[in-house]
Amino acid sequence: MLLSILLLAGTAFSSALPNKLVLHERRAFEPVITQWTKRSLAPQDAILPVRIALTQRNPQEGHNHLMDISDPRSSNFGKHWTRQQVEEFFSPSSNTITVVREWLYSSGINVSRHKLATSRGHIQFDASVSEVEQLLGTQYDLWEHGETGAQTLSCDSYHVPASIQHHIDFITPTIALIPTTSMKSFLKKRQSASTQVPELNDPKTRKSLLETINNSTSPYNKSHSIVNATCAQRVTPKCIRQLYGIPSNAFAVPGNALGIAEAGDVYDQEDLNLFFKSFAPHIPNNTAPVLQSIDGGTAPVSVENGGAESTLDFEIAYPIIYPQDIKLFQALDPSTAASPFAFGLGDIFLDAIDKSFCTYKGGNTKGIDPEYPNQGYNGTLMCGTYQPTNVISISYAVAEAYYPRSYLDRQCYEFMKLGLKGSSIIFASGDNGTVERSGRIGCLANGTDNPSFPASCPYVTSVGATQIAPGKTTADREVAVDPNNVYSFSSGGGFSNYFPRPSYQDAAVSKYLGSSTRNTSLFNITGRAFPDVSANGWNIETYLNGKQLLNSGTSASAPIFASIINRINGDRITVGKRPLGFLNPTLYAHPHVFNDIVDGYNLGCNAAVGFNATTGWDPVTGLGTPKYADLRKLLLDLP
Repeated sequence: MLLSILLLAGTAFSSALPNKLVLHERRAFEPVITQWTKRSLAPQDAILPVRIALTQRNPQEGHNHLMDISDPRSSNFGKHWTRQQVEEFFSPSSNTITVVREWLYSSGINVSRHKLATSRGHIQFDASVSEVEQLLGTQYDLWEHGETGAQTLSCDSYHVPASIQHHIDFITPTIALIPTTSMKSFLKKRQSASTQVPELNDPKTRKSLLETINNSTSPYNKSHSIVNATCAQRVTPKCIRQLYGIPSNAFAVPGNALGIAEAGDVYDQEDLNLFFKSFAPHIPNNTAPVLQSIDGGTAPVSVENGGAESTLDFEIAYPIIYPQDIKLFQALDPSTAASPFAFGLGDIFLDAIDKSFCTYKGGNTKGIDPEYPNQGYNGTLMCGTYQPTNVISISYAVAEAYYPRSYLDRQCYEFMKLGLKGSSIIFASGDNGTVERSGRIGCLANGTDNPSFPASCPYVTSVGATQIAPGKTTADREVAVDPNNVYSFSSGGGFSNYFPRPSYQDAAVSKYLGSSTRNTSLFNITGRAFPDVSANGWNIETYLNGKQLLNSGTSASAPIFASIINRINGDRITVGKRPLGFLNPTLYAHPHVFNDIVDGYNLGCNAAVGFNATTGWDPVTGLGTPKYADLRKLLLDLP
């Protein structure tokens, strides 16, 4: 209705809007950190797909509601909202939409050129660089990535009229410089390089080792001592069960599928079948996730094209939850997933499960921005197509500093909304300690920590990584992953530079800070601390491209914890209770349901020691690893 009125009465727009422009956003990090170099002025006739994110209503009230329904002491615990309630509560006001569109019209962007998203959360239009520079009081430049040669257009800062600034969250494309060439680069699954098991290259050794492992890893095998002794070297499903006391009597509950989100990396069925045969023979051949294709996402692929990250997720999850099914949220067609600038995967996934975050088809600049949908996918973009599952495991991340603060806020709010609707969102904490990438390039310009997002969002549950110490067994206390490993893998953790510490972790984090000796100038002591919990992430048995490999990373840890929560949700549903939803307030209030990890550390800038694991919560392993029986009792007893 509003659009029709504007089209008929466009000339009635006010032309007397104040023209004073004020700074809206400025890039918060030095481009050298992400290897970007400014090459030249942007071509004035290049077309930009401009997207204005309108200010949403009630974010603080939404936070308060989420804390209320997630507090087991509250009479509202577990009273999750419907999708319609969430959309109506947060959508921008009609006044916000009107004043922003009036500004565009008065600035020469005719009303017929800009469109309002179905969710009313965004306005989009295509415009030349020249037009956008005048509109936003800025200058666009052509940037080139030193490692890949990829190019993009970006500005250092931009401005909007003071009178409407509070109606706008952010505008894209503007200040972001995302250091990516593909999903397997910076915006990647948080896992270290998988390597073929060296000992298994010898046929005789391989046969002997496999016989030892296979004879002791069936969930129904009575042998315990053999597999227990080998778990420090290679972690099988049986090792994971023994570590956390997970029983083998799982059952399927209608409506309780585990959700796993993937993009740019696709599993193959042949490797899953090999894994089931070797390590989980109770799972039938060809057991596979239910595909929830997002904007052209396809799965599975052939065995030679199988992706290590996706395959790992399913080889971790199925032995814990089978016969419960899994829903695979596979985003992006292969052509788009390989695009140098397909970096908005969080947006694409959220579009598909949350109508209130939806965007729409818009024009992009060929060769600079991804043409999307492209030749690989010509269908309609997803908009609230799929119902979010009760638990969703995700292992993708970028550094907080690579995105504008307003963009991070917006995505974090979306995870808050999913919590309001009853979903538990589980993220891997990262594989490079306190920085986004290993080595100097991972640090911020002043040598301070560079935490990863979305693990730093206070509305997700972040999972760090542990290992069985060399020579120890599943009966012994685990330690934080030792960074002195062949992968240079270090459990991600630290303190957000953007998000303040939530009240649910105040006591635990304050206790840690009271005993920590690390230089506080290197991190934000008032920031949201992560990870929240941890699970094994070292030398995980997997199959890839038809070969048996060992894989490591928090990409293994996250689906372990997500699968455990999924099983407990199934038990709750079976006795007539609601799914758990946002977990953190309950977890921090009951640390006794975790195995406290007190040994180990993660890495900081320049491969120096970052934080130490210690008694209680720490920014290496969080509250610790789950004690299945205790955690199940706690969560099953909740209202």
